[in-house]
Amino acid sequence: MRALEYDFNERMAMSSGTAAVADVRTVLLDNIHGAVNVTPAATVNDKQGIDWWVELATAKHLAVDAKVREKDWARTRPKEDDLALESWSVVEKNVVGWTRDTAKKCDYVLWLWKDTGRFCLIPFPMLCHVFSRRWADWAGQYKTARQFTPRASGGYHSECVFVPRRELWAEIYRTYGGDSAVRGSA
Repeated sequence: MRALEYDFNERMAMSSGTAAVADVRTVLLDNIHGAVNVTPAATVNDKQGIDWWVELATAKHLAVDAKVREKDWARTRPKEDDLALESWSVVEKNVVGWTRDTAKKCDYVLWLWKDTGRFCLIPFPMLCHVFSRRWADWAGQYKTARQFTPRASGGYHSECVFVPRRELWAEIYRTYGGDSAVRGSA
C-alpha cells in the first residue's frame, strides 16, 4: 500500500476551514440547536481536536472538529459515500487515531465537502464508541489507506478506514437506538 503524503500545516488550514469559513459557520449555526455564534478555535486547541467553538444560547460552548474536503467523491461515485476514520495517528508508535481517542476533547465532528456543500455532523462520543468497537472489523471489510506526514525528524504514517456513511449511522443507531438486545454488548 503506497502512502499519500500531506503537509501538516496544509491539512490544519483545511480543518480550520480557512478555505470554507462561511460554509462551516453556516452548517454549524443551522444544524446545532440553540447555536448563536461560531468561532474558530485557537491553534493550541487543534492539538486536542478542536477546530471550532459553537456558543449556545445557554452560554455553553461545544467543541467541533472540522474535516473540510475539497472533492465530494460521492457525487460522481455513489459507492464512495464514506468517511475517513483514523484508526492510527502514528502507526510507527501505535498511537491511536483521533476517531478512537477517548481523551479527545470534542463534542461533534463535521465533514464538509466544499464542491457540493454536503455535510455530515456526528456527536463525537457516539462515533468514538462505535468506531473503537468496530474499527478492526471495518478495516478488514472496507478500504484502508496510509498517509505520510514529513517532519524534520523523518515523519510518520497515519492510517484510516473508509467506512460507508450509512453503515456508520446504522451502527450508531444499533448501539444507541434503544434496542435492549444490543445494549448489553455496547
